[in-house]
Amino acid sequence: MQEISLLNSVIGPVMRGPSSSHCAAPYMMAKLVRELSCSNGEILQNAVVRFDPRGSFAPCYKAQSSDENFAAGLAGAKLTDADYRDILGRVERGEGFQFAIEIVELENNNHPNRVDLELTVVATDGTKRVDLYTGASVGGGMFYIDAMNGQPVFLTGKTATVFVWGPDVGAHADDLGKQLASGGNTLLGVSLDPSHERIEVSLQSLPNGDALSSLREWDGGKISDLRYADASQYPVCATDDLFSTSEAVIAVADGQEGGSIADAALVLEAKRLGRSREATRALFRERCELMLRVVAEGFDAKPEDNVMRFLTLRARKVRDANLPGGLGGPVLQDAIAGALSAMERDSNRGLVCAAPTAGSAGVVPGTLYGLIRHGIDIEGATDALQVMALIGAVFAARGTFAAECGGCSVETGASAAMAAAGVAQAYGGDAKQCFDAASMCLMNTLGLVCDPVGGDVEIPCHARNVAGVSHAFSSAMAVLAGFDAVLGYDELVDQTVKIGAMMHPDLRCTARGGCAATKTALRMVEAASQGG
Repeated sequence: MQEISLLNSVIGPVMRGPSSSHCAAPYMMAKLVRELSCSNGEILQNAVVRFDPRGSFAPCYKAQSSDENFAAGLAGAKLTDADYRDILGRVERGEGFQFAIEIVELENNNHPNRVDLELTVVATDGTKRVDLYTGASVGGGMFYIDAMNGQPVFLTGKTATVFVWGPDVGAHADDLGKQLASGGNTLLGVSLDPSHERIEVSLQSLPNGDALSSLREWDGGKISDLRYADASQYPVCATDDLFSTSEAVIAVADGQEGGSIADAALVLEAKRLGRSREATRALFRERCELMLRVVAEGFDAKPEDNVMRFLTLRARKVRDANLPGGLGGPVLQDAIAGALSAMERDSNRGLVCAAPTAGSAGVVPGTLYGLIRHGIDIEGATDALQVMALIGAVFAARGTFAAECGGCSVETGASAAMAAAGVAQAYGGDAKQCFDAASMCLMNTLGLVCDPVGGDVEIPCHARNVAGVSHAFSSAMAVLAGFDAVLGYDELVDQTVKIGAMMHPDLRCTARGGCAATKTALRMVEAASQGG
């Protein structure tokens, strides 16, 4: 079973904050568990989020605004809410509900981004209940919830989910699933847990209120409990293995008229989401336009709105600089400036798109901005984005986007590979050339550490995005000019993952090694902590 979606997992999610692992996933996890616990009109009274001291959340959750995103998700906020960043302060004061973060040893700590969430809710009859959820953020905004009050589950937010408890529900699971899918909804699966007298129904969208009310009265009221949560992103309707090898992806491209890898991406994502090709293309174009809008908003940012601890706004200055003739060229200069603009928006907690992570959220939008400013129209840019997403999906299928597991090589290394393939596509490259350009990027970023100064996604993250854009264009240029990458993309993804696992934990997003451990960095962090 494979749930990787190009729009959800690779050029997404749309989010707020500097880290998809530490911001996007926390928001979606918190929102999901709140919906489950408050399905029957309960009111959230208290929420405690627990991190293990040996994990990656503990040292970075404040600097990377994980607490802000957990709080917003638990409040049921929308990403576009104007007061999104104010929610944490309010709930810490006990307004709406009590909220706290605790650093304690977790019983299950098999992933650097493990988290426990304890919710106390008040039912409509005034009684209180405590729900405990456990789960992990696994990179690129992807996550799972693997236990709910001690019962095993596996929730990823990729479908709408309805849990039904009752003594006879197992015997009528298929009928109950069909009942919930009535009215044009798509039933994606029904699973049974006889030991807990529970069924889980996965749907493309949540049933309407009438369908849920009818279910509560099923068979004279034999339903003992009912809980549900909507999908966090576009619901996944097909779990076929679509992206595990570049060879399989190229075969799909060869089957399209003209052998287009961009068309292959469209075909595969339409299958994944259960949508028409036309509807899926519209989603890709919307995502492309969103990325370009993020870049534009970054250029328009005012110095007084900057909340970065270490950097000032430089994207517009880089874009407008009068560089010596022949140095880099205008396409690359605009792409670099675009990458900085998106990262400045990201670090200032603006709405951005992880591509594939927030720490590398500048490479793909910056590359698209450079293309669109120099002769590639919006349709061509959308084609390039589809290719970028497809290359990222193969990476995700074989590895991870979590810097906590693989260092920066799985963030800006992966995003540079994606962007390189998109540039090759935009300038006429075939499927093999797109993968070769991506391969060049990976072979040159093997072992790249993740070492954010002070835990903030600023230094060296913004500079790494500049390098990622430059790497993408140079790799595409070399391949289109006749250079042969020789080493296959799949093999290089596998080696990226293996080397990441070999890295010392201090080099994987803990702010304890690399650039973060330099004397200058330590002085800067100390000065910032003292308000200097």
